[in-house]
Amino acid sequence: MQEILVLYYSHRGSVRALADLIARGIDSVPGVSARLRTVPRVSTVCEAGEPDIPADGPPYAEMRDLEECIGLALGSPSRFGNMAAALKYFIDGSAGPWLAGALAGKPACVFTSSASMHGGQESTLLSMMIPLLHHGMLIVGLPF
Repeated sequence: MQEILVLYYSHRGSVRALADLIARGIDSVPGVSARLRTVPRVSTVCEAGEPDIPADGPPYAEMRDLEECIGLALGSPSRFGNMAAALKYFIDGSAGPWLAGALAGKPACVFTSSASMHGGQESTLLSMMIPLLHHGMLIVGLPF
C-alpha cells in the first residue's frame, strides 16, 4: 500500500490533533494509508533534547520516510510567523533526499495552529512551503 507521510511537530497537542484528523482522512481513501511521524524537540543548549524513542505517539521521522512517501502533509505550530525550530531542524537536514530528487513531483500540503487569532498562521504556512518547493514538491490546497 502506498503511504502519505503526515509529518508534524506539536508542543501542546493542537497540531498533533490536526495530524491525527488528516491521517484519518487519508486512511479513508482506498489504496493509500497515512504514515504518521513527528520530530523531537530541540534544545537551545545542545543538539539532543529528547530520548531516541518518544514516550507516546508516533515514532520520530527519518529521512527514509521522506524518500518512501508518495505525498506529504507537513504540520507545525506557529512560532512568530514561522514553523517551529524542531521541524525546521529536521527539514534542514534533508539534503540527501533533495540531492536524490526523492520528493520532486510529489504532492504536499501544510497545516498549522496558533494560540491566537492573529498568530502568524498565513506566514507560517508560507514558510513551510518554501523548503517543499525547493524539493520540487507540488503544493496542493483546499478551495474556499
